[in-house]
Amino acid sequence: MRGYLGFPRGRDAIAELDGLRAFAILLVLARHGIRPFWQEAAPLFPIAGWDAAVPLLNGWIGVDLFFVLSGFLIAHHILRRWGGGFGTTGVRDYLIKRALRIIPAYYAVLFIAALGWIPAYSPGSEALGLRIAYHMLFFQDYLPANIVVPFWSLGVEEKFYLLAPLLLVLLLKLRRRAWQYAAVAALLLVPLGLRCLAYLTHPEITTYTEFFPIFRSPFHVSFDGLAVGTLCALLYRDRADLAGLTARGLGNWLFWGGLTPVAGLLAVAPLLDDDVGLFAKSGLQTVLAVGMGGLVLGAALGGGPGGFLRQWWLLVLARISFSLYLIHLTLLPAVRQTLDAAVGLDSFAPAMQALVFLPAFAVVSVAAALVLHYLVEKPFLLIKDRMRVAPVTRPGHVQYARQS
Repeated sequence: MRGYLGFPRGRDAIAELDGLRAFAILLVLARHGIRPFWQEAAPLFPIAGWDAAVPLLNGWIGVDLFFVLSGFLIAHHILRRWGGGFGTTGVRDYLIKRALRIIPAYYAVLFIAALGWIPAYSPGSEALGLRIAYHMLFFQDYLPANIVVPFWSLGVEEKFYLLAPLLLVLLLKLRRRAWQYAAVAALLLVPLGLRCLAYLTHPEITTYTEFFPIFRSPFHVSFDGLAVGTLCALLYRDRADLAGLTARGLGNWLFWGGLTPVAGLLAVAPLLDDDVGLFAKSGLQTVLAVGMGGLVLGAALGGGPGGFLRQWWLLVLARISFSLYLIHLTLLPAVRQTLDAAVGLDSFAPAMQALVFLPAFAVVSVAAALVLHYLVEKPFLLIKDRMRVAPVTRPGHVQYARQS
């Protein structure tokens, strides 16, 4: 029982990436927790003309960090376990493992939310069967994510999971590593180009509601981070053979160099809550992806505050981050209603409302995520970890028995 409740770190895990994953989910929690109290006309936490709520409001960029981490880890595991030597059995094993990782907890929250079993949360009943069906098929990045809004990003990631084996096999057919890097870098230009094209065809769009289904949600315009993560995994694979990647201090340069533009964008002003302009429609996601790629590769190479990123509490948040991402938004109405009934939350000034609400929202969300993790997510993760990976017979390939 004690072992079941624990959070051991895998032998082959890159510990610093757990810390980044934890910060990604904290950013998303902050975004959804602060948004109900923010008003464009009045700063929420004014400090010398700057609103300290802005970094929290921009916490949606945590999703972009998740994309880069997913691109890196999926490509890293495929390269390390199969090395491009996928056969029918290898593809089957990979897909089964992805399904065990994602579907049980996702379907659990999907049905609990859709059936109205979460207090104070109602997704509406109109065309509910159709909405559940396309959510089950992960089409909510192209069709409205109107059961639980954050589910849109799962539609993006699932499409990448399906395409990743083919992408890696094709990349590895390129003999020279420089060609492999160039191919992924060129792939990064595809969503950027498609967003620019969408800008030319939809110049009238200025609001977030109009922006989201055209420039943000669909897979074909939002896989920047997944492509950058894949490129980082290729570079990490070749780190011993690339002199620049083994140079002392390069990890620090990558980490802090990537953090600088990301932190600047995070803190300077609300990015998508005012009128949505050209940069938000075109280059913003690419800039975030490249900056976060520096964070991820830099941390993987030992740069940045490695000791801090390896802390136990960040590991715990990282391990429950998927459950936390799935469940947190559905709890927001009940937490707010409970606080209003208990302490008269809605009678407070907006800043005080936020200060009272955010800790309570975080505690309830983490508690619910732990329940979901232990009751639904972890049993299937244990099954996944006990699976044997199909052997690869390609000469010189190192075989691994398990996939993380």
